[in-house]
Amino acid sequence: MKKIFVYMALASLALTACHTKDWYENDGIPIEPEPEPVITYEGEGHLVRLDKDGNVQETKHTYKWNAEETTITIEAWVDGSQYVNGDETFNGGSDGEFSIGWFTLPRVSLNDFLGIDVKSGLDESTFYGVQPDGSRVESMTSYKPGMWVLADGTSCNWGDGRMYWQWYIWGDEDGGGYDMNANDYPDIIYLGTNPGNVADVLGKEVTSKAKIVVGDVTYDWIVTVHFSEAEKKVTGEGKLSYHNWTSDVAYEIVETTSKYSYVLHETEGLEVNVEVNTEEWRDSGDWEIGFIGDLTADVVSDVWGFDPGTLTDEEFYPVNPDGSKVTWSSYAPGMWIDGDGASTDYSAGIAYWQWYTKEGDRDYDYTGSEGIFLVGGNRDNIAKIEFDTPIVSTAKIVKDGKELTVTVTYIFHDVILPETEGYPEAVFEGTGTPYPYGGGVDGDHTINWYFDEEGLTVDVDAYIPSIEGWGFTATVIPPEAMKAYLGIDDIEKLFDPTYFYGINPDGSTVDYGDNHDVWSSYKPGMWVGEDGTQSGSGGVMFWQYQFGDHKYDAHFTEGLMVIGTNPGNVAGVAGKTITSRAKMGDKLLTVNVTFHGEYPTAKTGKVGPHSYSWTLGDDGVEIVAEASAAAKDGSYAWMGFFVNENYINAKYGYNLSELATDFENGFYPVANDGATKLEKWTSYIPGMWFAEDGNAGGWAFWQYYTSNYSEVGYHDFAAPGLVYVGKNPGNEYAVGATATSKAIAGGKAFNVTLKIAE
Repeated sequence: MKKIFVYMALASLALTACHTKDWYENDGIPIEPEPEPVITYEGEGHLVRLDKDGNVQETKHTYKWNAEETTITIEAWVDGSQYVNGDETFNGGSDGEFSIGWFTLPRVSLNDFLGIDVKSGLDESTFYGVQPDGSRVESMTSYKPGMWVLADGTSCNWGDGRMYWQWYIWGDEDGGGYDMNANDYPDIIYLGTNPGNVADVLGKEVTSKAKIVVGDVTYDWIVTVHFSEAEKKVTGEGKLSYHNWTSDVAYEIVETTSKYSYVLHETEGLEVNVEVNTEEWRDSGDWEIGFIGDLTADVVSDVWGFDPGTLTDEEFYPVNPDGSKVTWSSYAPGMWIDGDGASTDYSAGIAYWQWYTKEGDRDYDYTGSEGIFLVGGNRDNIAKIEFDTPIVSTAKIVKDGKELTVTVTYIFHDVILPETEGYPEAVFEGTGTPYPYGGGVDGDHTINWYFDEEGLTVDVDAYIPSIEGWGFTATVIPPEAMKAYLGIDDIEKLFDPTYFYGINPDGSTVDYGDNHDVWSSYKPGMWVGEDGTQSGSGGVMFWQYQFGDHKYDAHFTEGLMVIGTNPGNVAGVAGKTITSRAKMGDKLLTVNVTFHGEYPTAKTGKVGPHSYSWTLGDDGVEIVAEASAAAKDGSYAWMGFFVNENYINAKYGYNLSELATDFENGFYPVANDGATKLEKWTSYIPGMWFAEDGNAGGWAFWQYYTSNYSEVGYHDFAAPGLVYVGKNPGNEYAVGATATSKAIAGGKAFNVTLKIAE
């Protein structure tokens, strides 16, 4: 019999008598005392989990629990398909794929039922697991209280386990000891399984048992999880490929940048999604866009239970968007469709598909490749395509009382963008300065940028012989970093010309005309002449900051600071630095571009409160990092800046990356005498922790990131050309202190000096 208890109100009434009238009246409005909680000994609902973004979401799995007499029963029913096949909501969920889900088992209810405080009143001697035969388990095998069990309920380790449970009542103050933080998710019953073993229990139930001893009463604790069978599902994704029939190489396969994905489901059917790089397809000169090669008859038969090649036109047929049945308009099974997804002929069609499920006439000779799924279109009708808008073709399969749907969804893009443009994206936050900084090496060009109290500075070394296009280099300055530094809520603030606008070298505002809304390059961006005065595209240098919908020149990277020039105008500026400035609220943006006709051999620069210099002399590389003692923080970093490896190699005629893998004769550290070879690098290769006398020690460190940093050992960053200088945060550094760490590279010196400034 279900028991429901309500705390008596007498105690509350007695308490009210001890208070004055002000306690229950406020300006004449009575304040009702809060009712005591209703204590229940049962509950039910859906288990929940964390989705990909870390938010709690309801699953298809359900639970029910009750406490009655001397038994506490917990049951869960797991949707096998959702767990095994995945769910877009939870794929990559931050609580892990071992998780089925959880629900809250109210501690107040169990305290009342058992007559104790379960957190402080129970321990492993009074709450312990038992085997199916009732014998006591020596120690609980999951986070306590919790158990891993085999399919028959026998206690086991996680590797062999088919099910586990945890009750979040014994967590440490910081929530340790559980899969989830007990402070954030108190009192939950957390259920899970080993995904590698779950196939053994689909369609079955698994029960784990425990005992709770309170005084002279022993309670049974029973957790049962019912796993339903999982419907079969196969997924795939990748790049479309096609056979280049015009090639001299027979059956040459060419991979495209057009993408596909598909889901083959036991009871739902087949869903194919295609994203088409229309420009690439148009330029290929073929009607075929590409094919998916792994939807073979064997794969489909295993999921659907029949060979798709045996289907008749009555069992497998296309339908129009209104649901009306039509006949195949391409080689069967196959369809030509218009922009609405309706059946049409090839002359009016935009796209088509053919599924090579059986032998027969086809557009292409794919003998031996039965099972491919081919998509294509009429390139003469590209003008009819509405880009970035789905076009759906639908067909039906009716077989053995089962109805399946086949859908092919096309999305045509002007261009499908690659995953990266390849520009430097090294961004350092909280590593040596109070503000973010970064940069990188882009071929023969080098970029360093940093924020400080005055503003944002972008410093570029441009190598004129490598400048071919107008926008010759770029780096990523994340909008989130920009927003945080400027103190703005919306990056669109930078599109407000009263907030972000160009200035001339004398500090005057650039004349924007009556609308105060004209940049001389793509907004926000500026062209300037040699003296830094705003100019048109006949100038020497320009910059553009691209974010959100404000991206130009085929760029797509968020937060890209593009640096460019008119290539015909730079012959006379070799050795000169061109500076452009703009105001961002009360901050200043400064873009310095130094044009080099030859590889530079010296440089001075800043990184917020720090400064640096490097010189490529006849005797070797000399790098000086002048770090601010006032900017010392609790991290190991002080600053990082970029020295292009190409400049070093060109000066000395060696390959620094190759030398970095040759400790014996290539690149190695030496003692402060400049000659005695040390036993090893003491930081990431090549790099040293060194003492104030320059020998190996723990005073400070430097690292140089060659282009093959992944081959020479682990590094903190993937940033070729980075000189990273750091400290021991436990040390004190006196202003004026200096130390030099020495190395040899290709027979030449490679020295790094650290100076401590104010």
